[in-house]
Amino acid sequence: MTKTSGSVIQLREQQAHSNSFTYPNIKISTEDKPCKEPTKNSKHILILGAGVSGLMTAWMLLDKGYRVTIIADDWAWSRDFNKSRMTSQIAGALWEYPPGGCGLTEIESVGSGWANIGHYREWATQSFDFYNKYDKVCNTFEKKGHSFGLQMTKLHQFFYNDVTSGGKDDESTKLQSLKETFHNINSNIDNQDLESAYTHRTPIINTDKAMAYLMALVTVKGATLETRKLEGKIKDFGAELLKDHKAHLIVNATGLGARELADDEDVYPVRGAVKRVDNTRSGHFRHLNDSYLVPAQKNNKDHPVKTIFIVPRNDDVLYVGSIIQPNIYDKVLTPDSPEVQIMWDRAGQFMPSLFHANMVPLYPFAQGLRPFTKRNAKVRADKEATFRLVHNYGHGGSGWTLGVGTARCVVYIVERLLSAKDEDVQKAAADINRTIYGDEKQAKL
Repeated sequence: MTKTSGSVIQLREQQAHSNSFTYPNIKISTEDKPCKEPTKNSKHILILGAGVSGLMTAWMLLDKGYRVTIIADDWAWSRDFNKSRMTSQIAGALWEYPPGGCGLTEIESVGSGWANIGHYREWATQSFDFYNKYDKVCNTFEKKGHSFGLQMTKLHQFFYNDVTSGGKDDESTKLQSLKETFHNINSNIDNQDLESAYTHRTPIINTDKAMAYLMALVTVKGATLETRKLEGKIKDFGAELLKDHKAHLIVNATGLGARELADDEDVYPVRGAVKRVDNTRSGHFRHLNDSYLVPAQKNNKDHPVKTIFIVPRNDDVLYVGSIIQPNIYDKVLTPDSPEVQIMWDRAGQFMPSLFHANMVPLYPFAQGLRPFTKRNAKVRADKEATFRLVHNYGHGGSGWTLGVGTARCVVYIVERLLSAKDEDVQKAAADINRTIYGDEKQAKL
């Protein structure tokens, strides 16, 4: 990485995959002070929501010299396990090239005007670039122990068909022979043979550390944190909220909350759960440094198959999952629930040594609701609001994979929308969305 200083990460100018616009160069710093100090004339941005999407957006805006207030009714909790973790903490937080582990169910085909697989891959590669550069940063903030919890490791992905034939796979850096290379796994799952696998370097984030880090970092850079439950529709109360805070624009990063706040019926939850395995080299279980994934795909009978997700979140904890249950709003699963047991047995069938593992004491099981939408991630200007409103929600199970790229896209939208005249906000919003996603066409949902 070429550094302008010991702690500045440069995300360089990049042409959008649609070739319709260019992401400008952006600098973000892990030091306490923002790259650009705000002035009395700096624009004030309100961010609703304190998950990874909201906090990453706040970090970028602060380093560009904006004043930022974050409003949320739920904040990351990492002191003990008496309080439920928010979705951004429960996430597996394994970077995956889209469509990722959820595979067949993750990204909808909705036509022009909305985010598609190309946008997901663009945002994911921008996030990978950030993680890769962050991994090389060593500065005072990190040395004080405020760690992002990032580690770069190997991800092994397995397939029921032969991905080693038919050309290069743009997700991989090295194709590997399944039977010759992987001695700790069973290549037959439910009487179906895994035919091939490949390995690539990937980021994994310890989300408890990362969320605490992001909250601390945006605070010392000058963000104001306000605990408040917002009810109703943003379009009804947003103008008054801006007036009360003497602010200029709202970024809505409320995840599932956007169903009510953004009045968006597209938003729906996908329930997920993982078991948390002791990965401390104690007992009979073999400690894992690498990640293993059998993504959602179809077998040789053209039937969808479930995922297997085995990821070392840090040196002590291994996540084993995963469950994908759309349109379920409650979190009533237990380690004894039938689908959880099936998930565990399937992972153990793939990697038999798991059956010798112990669960993490106090917090052996986690579940959460992933925020999906029927038209994919909503990273766009609101063309109906009479004030400046930008959305950043609906990342599904890919918040940490997409979060840096979508935050960068939000900054691009924010700056274009701020440059528009007050009377032209709606027209400007429509033009911005058209630039990023093309002409909007009605699609069957």
